[in-house]
Amino acid sequence: MHHSSRMKVCVYLEAAELFSRSGFYAAFKNHLRALEAVGADYTTDPGGRYDLLHLHWFGPRSLRFLRRAKRKGIPVVIHAHSIGRYDFAGGFTGTRLLAPVYEKLVDRIYSQADALFAPSEFAAGTLKARGLGPVYVVSNGADLSRFRPDEKRRARWRKKLGLEGFVVYCSGNVLPRKGVLEFIEVAAHFPKLSFVWFGKHWGPLAFYPRMEWKIRRAPRNVRFAGFVDEPEGAYDACDLFFFPTHGETQSLVLLESASLGKPMVLRDIPAFSSLEHGVHCLKGNSVEEFVQAIEAVISDTELRERLSAGARGFAQDHGLPAVGKRLLYLYRKILEGKA
Repeated sequence: MHHSSRMKVCVYLEAAELFSRSGFYAAFKNHLRALEAVGADYTTDPGGRYDLLHLHWFGPRSLRFLRRAKRKGIPVVIHAHSIGRYDFAGGFTGTRLLAPVYEKLVDRIYSQADALFAPSEFAAGTLKARGLGPVYVVSNGADLSRFRPDEKRRARWRKKLGLEGFVVYCSGNVLPRKGVLEFIEVAAHFPKLSFVWFGKHWGPLAFYPRMEWKIRRAPRNVRFAGFVDEPEGAYDACDLFFFPTHGETQSLVLLESASLGKPMVLRDIPAFSSLEHGVHCLKGNSVEEFVQAIEAVISDTELRERLSAGARGFAQDHGLPAVGKRLLYLYRKILEGKA
């Protein structure tokens, strides 16, 4: 490992400030911290010198550096935060029509990489099935030192948000794909509990009349709290993470909630296949099943504690040191394959 131990990588996210409120910005930052945790030599300047280029997005500048790297024989890894139409359709208005075109564009770009990183087995499998690859699974990571339970912070945030009693929460952009309608429907079954949704509400930009109508007529125990800058405090103020999403590649919010040891009720979707029902979380597929699961968590202290411990255990595998080790191992593997 003599010379290769001084391998230098460039991790690049184009227009980072534009994405500062998105999951892949958080993943990008986590990967930088993960590389720091294992003492790796990295830069975020694609104009500099490096042995491998790891792109977190594919705007015009990224593509220019991708072509430059290809010319110089520098291996390129693209981080597949998006796996095509699966996570694109159902995002914003008009996306269904654009989705197939978008997927073709994604595939054209992805096929130029020497390797792809995908955040879950499910995402990796989807890409492999389209003939892309090699694909390696690399977690988006969770900063476990930041997302750990803290009684003082919890009390402060409960006061700040005006929360009392048992609180169920979800987090993500307010979009139908995230399960907003089911969240509201389930809340109607629990008038005595508070249901809080954290995340940006795009309003008319992502206009789904039915969803907007439902949000305006949501029961009184449902609150849309908007984007929060200190998610670790806001989530810690709540008691159960309920995520009825219809599709994720890997959910950062889930990792953060697990890291805080929150009992979790999730929709049974492929991206969550590595979480075991009854061990790390409870899973359901319908409003009735979600209601039953939440009832079980509220009424059974022993179950609540078991799920909390299970969630924290699950999060450990996604800690930054573990992710840093995985990145270094894969970077070396890809470099050796090119050599």
